[in-house]
Amino acid sequence: MSQCVVATLVALLLLCGLVGAAAASRANRAGTGLLLGLLLGPFGLLIVWRRREGWIQARAIRSGAAEREREEQAQREWRGY
Repeated sequence: MSQCVVATLVALLLLCGLVGAAAASRANRAGTGLLLGLLLGPFGLLIVWRRREGWIQARAIRSGAAEREREEQAQREWRGY
């Protein structure tokens, strides 16, 4: 392979990594998006795009559960349990 082709492939993978990180950052998964983009290129971007909403929903569920646990703990402390 010529150096021009290799340089183009490396640039494409770096671009895919950056786009994957940006797309997954909304779900606090920028590192995952970066790795998928770097390692799998355009296929990694497809995976990030398909999984992003699931990651966001999972984060919302976890934060909601944590908030309920804090409220219950505060109520137990207030009641003296």
